[in-house]
Amino acid sequence: MNKREAILQATLHLLAHKGFHGFSIKQVADLAGVAAGTVYLYFNDREDLILQLDAQIMEQVAQHIFADHDPRRPLFDQFHQLCMSFWRFFKQNPEILLSKNQFDHLPPDVLRNRHADAKTIFYPLITFFESGRADASLKNLPNEVLFSLAFEHFFALARNAMIGLIDIDDVMLEDIVLASWDAITAVES
Repeated sequence: MNKREAILQATLHLLAHKGFHGFSIKQVADLAGVAAGTVYLYFNDREDLILQLDAQIMEQVAQHIFADHDPRRPLFDQFHQLCMSFWRFFKQNPEILLSKNQFDHLPPDVLRNRHADAKTIFYPLITFFESGRADASLKNLPNEVLFSLAFEHFFALARNAMIGLIDIDDVMLEDIVLASWDAITAVES
């Protein structure tokens, strides 16, 4: 792992366990095994470090989610694969899961820019929603609403399962996927 990657991993760890305001650049450097000044060779400041980490995480999520995505498959099959991919990714990456809420509470201007970037990175989701609206399989709602109804709760459920608040087995997970599908479909599917 190179120094930049070590710094990003250290930041993710601290962010997941201490939150945005619970760590310093010195703590990042110490955990990464580099001098504090080295952090500034790769990142302008703490905000730049956090924003670049966020961008890297979005790319990682997209790579995982869309690795097996095939837009030629039936809409429900695509949906099922996307749900399961989100679930597996967050179960396999607990620090990313724990840090998600931190990123969701960035300043509004940062969130708007992040949303624009996400539209590009997660374009297959946009085409999934457009395809479903075009054939009247999905409710005629904006992409952001469909995403929230379809996928947002997987983050919270994975976090709750990780911290032991709920036990989600394969049967329950399938029921959750079906309930999510029911939330976005316009007709019986």
